[in-house]
Amino acid sequence: MKKQDIIITFIFILAIIFSKGDFAFFFLFLIYLSTFIYRYFSKRSKDSLFFKNLKNLCKLGYTILLVAFIGFEAILLKDIAINKDNFPKSSHVIVLGGKLEDNIPSKTLELRLIKAYEYYEKFPDTIFILSGGKGDDENLPEAQGMANYLIEKGIPEKNLILESNATSTYENFKFSKEILDSLEVKNIGVISSSFHLYRAKFIAKKLGIPVEAIYANSPLILFFNCSLREFFAYFNEMRK
Repeated sequence: MKKQDIIITFIFILAIIFSKGDFAFFFLFLIYLSTFIYRYFSKRSKDSLFFKNLKNLCKLGYTILLVAFIGFEAILLKDIAINKDNFPKSSHVIVLGGKLEDNIPSKTLELRLIKAYEYYEKFPDTIFILSGGKGDDENLPEAQGMANYLIEKGIPEKNLILESNATSTYENFKFSKEILDSLEVKNIGVISSSFHLYRAKFIAKKLGIPVEAIYANSPLILFFNCSLREFFAYFNEMRK
């Protein structure tokens, strides 16, 4: 391992630690580590057809990954650009949960709740389904933290229904659907972050939920990390 490789590896490890396991740093670190394998194959390929083929296979893998990522991001950005100003009227709106930090909504979740409050101001009869369970590092269910925030903002408790069991986007929709089916609701909206809604709509369609998407703003500083997560999460959802 060359000196610069040691330095870069050390920087990546520090970045992952201080960012508390940030997915983007971790993924890029794995890509960087894979270049060691590529360099080994490249070195051995001079004297071996087998390693030459492995080297070409690595090149093909990098190319497919890059093309797929660029294509997905282009579709994601187009979806956001076309739909970001949508504000369709729905009698019931699912608000997808997000992380709580010391019982307070994280910045990403807060932006979803701000959008929910804006929606309430325009359509005060709306019933919101707040969907989110309790994570291992959270003191209360996300749905309860969301309700606390919205009640403090001025939305009456009677406008809120809590779904406190979901631990994934799929479960957000699955458990919310059970509530909506029991109420015989057909006019349904969903609020989430702009980067999240492309996959969220895909899951809703799989579950037979006809939703109108309402796009909350996304923190620009988190967009790359989140869209990278969405890339893998979307294709993982497709294979189910």
